[in-house]
Amino acid sequence: MWTRRLLRSLFDLEERSVHDAADLDWEALPDRVVVQLHADRTPELEALLERHGFRVVVLARHPLDVLISILHFARHEPQTANWLGGAHGDESKILDATPTSRAFLRYATSHRAKALLGITPQWWDRADVRLRYEDLLADTRHELELIAEALDERPAKPYDDVLAEVNFGSLQSEAQNVHFWRGNAGGWQELLTIPIARKLVDAHADVLVKLGYLSFPDEPTARERWSKLLIQPR
Repeated sequence: MWTRRLLRSLFDLEERSVHDAADLDWEALPDRVVVQLHADRTPELEALLERHGFRVVVLARHPLDVLISILHFARHEPQTANWLGGAHGDESKILDATPTSRAFLRYATSHRAKALLGITPQWWDRADVRLRYEDLLADTRHELELIAEALDERPAKPYDDVLAEVNFGSLQSEAQNVHFWRGNAGGWQELLTIPIARKLVDAHADVLVKLGYLSFPDEPTARERWSKLLIQPR
């Protein structure tokens, strides 16, 4: 939502946010609009985006931070049940859970959690612009400049005006469902125990690797590095 508001302000766009692409009247959309959508990458959806001239901006965030965010947000927003059309359940079993509870661990390693976290990797290679939440937090103006360059779009107003208009404090006061909670990165390291974090990393290793939060070399590279580091016995 923060990214959507930044794009709206930067390029003077109208905005829409839906749980399902079918909820949009695609033919009636404004010529210049930013749409926030969390949905599986399907040929049908890609065709819709192509037909209506959309560029795809994909935002990644550390999956463990996403899970912590879901844990807190679900207490305040029952519409999380509509995410992915309710695929593999909902968040009802973690409404009173803590990050160190068995209930949270079960949820965070469930098919539901894997489906939710699996959307971003699906679109990562298709994106016209790829963003990381952590980078956007660290230097918002620089990331906005990169977005404008990548989309070949001229900003509708100065970057400083955008940053003044779309800030965490104003968004936090606007949202009635505590959508804007802490606005930081790496909070999972403060709230998850080592055993739970390890289990979550194991459960979502493919997503962590795909999005660049966990990296391993391929086999030829690993062999080459080993051969360079190895000291043979005399």
